[in-house]
Amino acid sequence: MKFELRRPAKSHSQRDSVRNGRVTAAEMYQVQDSYVRFNQKDHMGSQMIWDARSKAERDKLKVKQRELTEKGRAGFEATAWSLEAATDSLLSLMDFSKNQSDKRANAWQSELEPSPTGRPETSPGEASQIVRRAAQMFGADQVGFAELDRRWVYSHYFDEETKDAHPIKFSDEPGYEQYDQPIRLEDGTRVIPKEMKYVVVILHEWGKDVDGTEYAPALLTEGLSTLAYARMAPTLWMTAEFIRGLGYNAIPAANDTALSIPLAVDAGLGQLGRHGLLINPKVGSRCRISKIFTDLPLEPVGAVDSGITEFCNACQKCVPKCGTKAITTGERSFEPLARSNSTGVLSWKVDAEKCSTFQIRVGSTCSTCVRRCAWTKPPSRMYAIPRFFIRNFRWKWLNKTWVWLDDLAGHGKFDKKADDFWLADR
Repeated sequence: MKFELRRPAKSHSQRDSVRNGRVTAAEMYQVQDSYVRFNQKDHMGSQMIWDARSKAERDKLKVKQRELTEKGRAGFEATAWSLEAATDSLLSLMDFSKNQSDKRANAWQSELEPSPTGRPETSPGEASQIVRRAAQMFGADQVGFAELDRRWVYSHYFDEETKDAHPIKFSDEPGYEQYDQPIRLEDGTRVIPKEMKYVVVILHEWGKDVDGTEYAPALLTEGLSTLAYARMAPTLWMTAEFIRGLGYNAIPAANDTALSIPLAVDAGLGQLGRHGLLINPKVGSRCRISKIFTDLPLEPVGAVDSGITEFCNACQKCVPKCGTKAITTGERSFEPLARSNSTGVLSWKVDAEKCSTFQIRVGSTCSTCVRRCAWTKPPSRMYAIPRFFIRNFRWKWLNKTWVWLDDLAGHGKFDKKADDFWLADR
């Protein structure tokens, strides 16, 4: 295999034409010109580290979990405790952080030696097919590709050790033109080469089936959610190393470096739900998102409108069961509800501080909204019928009919016991 791409270089206007042929997340959610890149320090996960009050509140979660386990609360049995501990132990072993950039298991560079034959001769479409196949072999459940919209990259990343935020720059910004590889500078600034304008977006399902959400809010559900991260870590790393082996740069990231949901939307993997999570048409919100930034030319998909926004307008099943009313009943808005929200994007905002408060109350990371979501379904062809109508007919009365039928079928009920999960196949 030779190592030159067959695709000829395009002019700026040609690239705009190609990009404008696809719908982007920024267009779908009407991003205002006043929008500024989000600072990771304002993310609720970061606030729990640098803000003393938020940290003190979060520390109560483990105490509550032990208390409920000792009391024998349903969903907090020894099996749930052991599941959460086992899955988290793998993340610790790999030194994999959900929220930290450039840790050992999601390092921006590696010592891997590229193929001695050089970069393979391949088109963006072929490269996408190859990377998708590799990621799936490594454990990915779904894979999509996007052209990087820099608006979704954090303006600053948050460093847990220094408890401070440092800028993320691109190599076509003044003063950073000399960098052609991802790098962290002495002052903490991280630089992404301007050529790294493609993103591989990877989804991992919770527990591989709908059982992963039917026990929320409980430690069992939290363990299954953590399991998705434990499956994500090796997949993300090996896929990034695979791309590096082809002779290209790759930056693997979980919740760090950039906002995951709009990148997943740009990769055609779903839309934003009322509960503030990605809704994937196949598995709903029972998935975790990771991504890899690269300079390997790929074939972007573009955002896909599956009718999820109109359905969420009619549904609202997640709202009444949210214990602290963190999920709004109103229309989408450009204005934030809390510091952890981005501004200038037309979307439903979720009050993450209220959500965190309820997590402490129930002793787990909750996920009741995922359980209640009408898109959270087991794999079945029967659901293709309502999804066809949701995608192609945006009538509110019809969407409400699907919600009524969903309730009638008993989806999202709070009637599961731990034995239903562990001994289901006996």
